[in-house]
Amino acid sequence: MLFSSLALSLFAAVAIAAPASEDANAARAIHPICLSPVYTGTPPNITAITPGTAVTGLYLSDSDTSTAGSPAILSTDTTIGRLEFNNGTIAAYQGYCSPFFLQIGTSDKSYKPLTWDFTEVDNIWDADFDKIITAKASGSSEFLACKPLLSTASDPFTLYLQTGTDRPNGLKLAGTK
Repeated sequence: MLFSSLALSLFAAVAIAAPASEDANAARAIHPICLSPVYTGTPPNITAITPGTAVTGLYLSDSDTSTAGSPAILSTDTTIGRLEFNNGTIAAYQGYCSPFFLQIGTSDKSYKPLTWDFTEVDNIWDADFDKIITAKASGSSEFLACKPLLSTASDPFTLYLQTGTDRPNGLKLAGTK
């Protein structure tokens, strides 16, 4: 793996004083120590690579990492955080001690929504840096990126795993790996 440089950041335990009226045991909120690598250069990203499409060069990102089930998107945003590939998962650390994981949602269509969640589900992906990502269950490495017809060029694409030939109507579409 290529990294510009790597620094270790230590988030120390911090005691926060509570008002005098609270119980002495509740007077201090202790925040856990979290050790997390922090890249001082540009961290590696997952990038759409299909030449000649509207999504080429866009990055896998999230729409709202504070909400479980937030959609995976392709955008110009490169702030997804540190990525890890372990036990068939794609995990992203974005300022949290615990990662959020890329999940495949359910649908009766052949395009399955991709979301970020704090629950780890092993053995979903065959993935690593410098490798085309493949969903293990379907064997698919095809993805469908969609956004409303009236969207602007800078608006992100919502990302789906494509397991067949169904396509949503009324959206701008781009296929990618």
